[in-house]
This record gives sequence, C-alpha cells and structure tokens, in this order.
Amino acid sequence: MNNFWQRAITGAVFVGAIVGLTLYSQLTFLILLMAIGAGAMFEYYRIVLHKQYSALQTLYIFAGLALIASRHWLEPQLVLQGITLLFAITAIGVLLSKHRHWKAIGYLVSGLFYIVLPLTLFYYNSFQKDGFSEYADVVFKPLLALNLFILIWCSDTFAYLCGRAFGKRKLFESVSPKKTWEGFIGGGILTMGASFALAYFFHIPFGVNVVVALLTVIFGTLGDLVESMLKREFNIKDSGTILPGHGGMLDRFDALIIALPFTTMCYYLML
Repeated sequence: MNNFWQRAITGAVFVGAIVGLTLYSQLTFLILLMAIGAGAMFEYYRIVLHKQYSALQTLYIFAGLALIASRHWLEPQLVLQGITLLFAITAIGVLLSKHRHWKAIGYLVSGLFYIVLPLTLFYYNSFQKDGFSEYADVVFKPLLALNLFILIWCSDTFAYLCGRAFGKRKLFESVSPKKTWEGFIGGGILTMGASFALAYFFHIPFGVNVVVALLTVIFGTLGDLVESMLKREFNIKDSGTILPGHGGMLDRFDALIIALPFTTMCYYLML
C-alpha cells in the first residue's frame, strides 16, 4: 500500500473515531480525551526522557488520566494538593535514582502542563448550562467539543492548501521550513469562513465561533511550531508510529493541545 492510501485510510478511520466518540456519549468523549492524553504523554516522555525514570513516567501518565477525569470526583483544592504531592514524590524519585538529573523533574512536570491541563480544560468546558435560567442544569454539549476538533482540521488543511498554492514567504523557517505566511493567512481566512457554517449547524453564536476560529488558527499554528521545535531538538521525525502515515498522537494533536486553553476559555467567558 503506497503512502497516499495509507494516510487516507488512517485519516478516515481517525476522523470517524473522533466524531463518533465525541457525539456518542459523555463517557466515550472522556475515554477519547484520556486516550489522547495517555498516548501524547507516553510519546513526550519517551522523547525527552527515553527509558529513564520509567516508574515516574508511568506514575505521571496515570496521574494525568486521573486529572482529566477529575471533574466527576475531585474538588479543585484536592487537585492542587495532588499535584503538589506528585511533585514531592518526583523530587524524591529523581534524588534516589542513579541519574539524578534536575531537568528530569522539569520534563515530568511539563508533561502535565503541556498535555494534560489543556485536555482537562477541554473536558470541563464542554459542559454548559442547558438554558439561561439560574436553575438550568449543566449538561454535556458534544457539538461544542466537535466544533473545536473540526476547526483545528480546517486550520491545518486550509493552511496546507494555501501554502502549496501561494506560499513564498517562510513563517518560521528555522523551525518548520514548509510553513508560509501565505498559508497561515489564507488558512486563517478560510477557517473563519468555515466557522460561520459550523456556528449555524452547531447552534453556536456566530461572533463567538469567529473568535474561537481566530484563536484556533493563531495558537494551533503555535502548537505545530512548538512540537516541530521539540522534534528538531531531539532529532526525530515523528513523535510515534501509532497512526500509520500520520505519526503519533502528539503529531496529530499538537495544534489542538496548545489552542485549547484559549478556545475553551472563550467558551467559558462568552457562552
């Protein structure tokens, strides 16, 4: 099977799984986010730590999964206490290991901030009041979640197409030689255009979704550049091989992860 068909089949299955798991139920959406979190953290730690501190890597992955699901069973104060305790355990674990690299603590903790906290915000802010009454129930709104996935896909696809067609001026050549200003600007305009259609079908205020689309383009592109910088520093091509033809989880969700704190905050403030 050539690379084109491999990418096409993987992409179709990938998109179908995300749409299905997001729309089916609150539980399947949570499982989806936990799978993204676990896969991306595993790849990130493998890149920056290799096989060192494997027990602490495993501890952080399970702690990350617990944090993503914490909306249902932990108070915010307990979450902060848990993170503090985790840091203390990490310091002790690194001190007792044979490597004793201070930077390992930073790498382990950064996995939570880089990957887990954005996904946790995504899950929290996919719940909104069902109506405008002060007594309205807070319910899961899967279309809000799906909207963010689709906007990321639009941003990536439109930027790629515009870059191929019109790209001349490099956006950040030392980090990602293929990205251009023409792709970034053209992709942004088309993504904001697509946000109107999504707003109509998903019953999201038009103004809100245009702002969300703009944030997606800006910070999604930043997410791509951040992961490109990570891979260049550690001299790797892909973060993993779990998605044939597309790389790893971190490769596929790098833009989403960095965009989420901004787009979900927009939901929180404007809806």
